[in-house]
Amino acid sequence: MISITGQWRGHYVYGPEYGEKWLGSKVAFELSLTDIGDNNFQGTCLDIDSPISLNNPAVIKGFTEEDFISFTKEYNQFFTINGDNQVVPRSQLKKPDLSYYGHYDPVSETYSGDWELIGREHAHPDGDYLEIATGTWEMKKVHAIFI
Repeated sequence: MISITGQWRGHYVYGPEYGEKWLGSKVAFELSLTDIGDNNFQGTCLDIDSPISLNNPAVIKGFTEEDFISFTKEYNQFFTINGDNQVVPRSQLKKPDLSYYGHYDPVSETYSGDWELIGREHAHPDGDYLEIATGTWEMKKVHAIFI
């Protein structure tokens, strides 16, 4: 199995909950990860040109087990998209729970899978509900090239 420690590049794709404007849009990201023992890792992630994260680094915490990977991604603040499809920082709101999970493919040397964002809870007469958004992702380790 490949070591998780190192630099990774990849992308995530917005799912249907983001509306027609964002659906299927890819956002590139770069991760710097470190194995901290017992199959756990931590690190940072920077989304490249993301309309949602506005290039704020996120904290990564996760684990691997054989070919399975699971990690959380925590941004500095919460963002929403308003009715005009504009990104609005919402620092007064609780940060969402953002989870990634997937599997390693040794042929393509990539991890890929799905992500899920659990956002704000809303009170409703018929029962409370959560905002949930989904998508897919993929990442590959960056190997150093020596000249």
